[in-house]
Amino acid sequence: MITKTPDLLTAVPPRARTGPGRLPAVVFAGTLAVYLLWWAAFYPGLMSFDSVTYVWQVTTGNWRADHSVLYDGLVWSSLKLTGDLALLTLGQAVAAAAALVSLATAIRGLRVPGRWTAAAAVAVAALPATGCFVVTVWKDVPFSICAVAMTATLIRLTGRRRSAALFVSLAFEVLGLALFRNNGFLFAAIAAVLAVLLLPGLRRRLTLATALPLALAFLLSAQVFPALGVLGVRPSLTYATAYSDIAVTYAERPSAFSRADLRLMAKVAPLAHWSSTATCYNADPTLNNGFDAGRADELNDKLVALWLRILKRAPDEVVGARLCRGSIAWVVFPGGPQERALIGSPNVPKDLYRWSLSGQTMTYSPYRPILATRPLSRSLHNAAAFARALTDIPQFEWLFWRGATWSYAGYLAVIAFAWSRRRRELLVAGAVVAGQQLGVLAAIPAQLFRYMAAPIMIGIMLVPLLVTAVATAVAQEKARRTR
Repeated sequence: MITKTPDLLTAVPPRARTGPGRLPAVVFAGTLAVYLLWWAAFYPGLMSFDSVTYVWQVTTGNWRADHSVLYDGLVWSSLKLTGDLALLTLGQAVAAAAALVSLATAIRGLRVPGRWTAAAAVAVAALPATGCFVVTVWKDVPFSICAVAMTATLIRLTGRRRSAALFVSLAFEVLGLALFRNNGFLFAAIAAVLAVLLLPGLRRRLTLATALPLALAFLLSAQVFPALGVLGVRPSLTYATAYSDIAVTYAERPSAFSRADLRLMAKVAPLAHWSSTATCYNADPTLNNGFDAGRADELNDKLVALWLRILKRAPDEVVGARLCRGSIAWVVFPGGPQERALIGSPNVPKDLYRWSLSGQTMTYSPYRPILATRPLSRSLHNAAAFARALTDIPQFEWLFWRGATWSYAGYLAVIAFAWSRRRRELLVAGAVVAGQQLGVLAAIPAQLFRYMAAPIMIGIMLVPLLVTAVATAVAQEKARRTR
């Protein structure tokens, strides 16, 4: 005998329901209000060394593809329109709120109580990790916003109404992932492959909606940007992780290197530098003082060939280095200081993260005064900085700053919900998170929190699916006992 599954919504009190009509307005107003508090506390926005680099590039004519050219364009637009960066970070807050609305309503469309999805969205905005992140001058912010929006679109594609607009939205989201981060195409491609596998009835349209924007991104990078005078990415940045693999392997197994290999390495840095700076958690020490990046650019082809030889001779060392460097995406509890997430500072130091000590023209730039935290309320700034520092202690990092934690929470929620509904295609809700985790193994240079910000945001938003699955199971059990 087949018994109808009790509708979870019938067990939810009326006051606990947020109707589909009100949900977008509630989520948008609630999340934007919280983001505005972070924005006012860290006005015009939190910054990093990269933030200073963006401003230097667009104000001195040194446009190059080391960072996202599209994001550099947004930085340039904000400076030209207002002379400051506040417009940019405010736009990021608005875009993040809109993306959370999209994901909240998509999850609500799966018959999850709107009140729960609204609460999850507000939590994403309120937590220091994800709240501060959105008002930071970083290309990773719009990248993560696109990832959240892409998750929402994929969830909608599991429904019966699959309009052309959904595939157009997906194409723009994939294009955003590819353009806002130089290695973003890898994350987008992995998520796209998973989506194609999990939604077999849509394979042709999904392939077109993901392959075309990726092809366009490559065309822009290879042809359009150079034609506009944008310099290409330096090889020493593109292959930084390969150089780090060489250093780690040399420190652990020097016997794997021939004399010719060592002569090549010595042309770029002393052999003592290669071994003493080697750490599988971070590529930066190897590529900093003592490493001739210009010489590495000239010898890049030979260095990459060396990396391939080392991969054949000592694959365990190279793979181990990659797994170690990617631990920010997979390890919930960091094993030591080197494995902790790198999150940056809430205040811009006077030396501009050592930019002012580098002899670069940014030191005397007319835009130098705007590269500072100028909170609209000192009390609000102190409270926000305190909350941020409190969550960043080692005992709390696993919960607030580790993307791995929320990736696993998201998988659990998606699997439980898909199982409860007997709908395999719902597993696609975790495709973007999986793309992030897998992509990090190949692309991350250090234990950077920003690479895993999107999985934290998405993971929190997926928790209502787990709550719904559990509530449904409880309701089914009660119904069974009353029969």
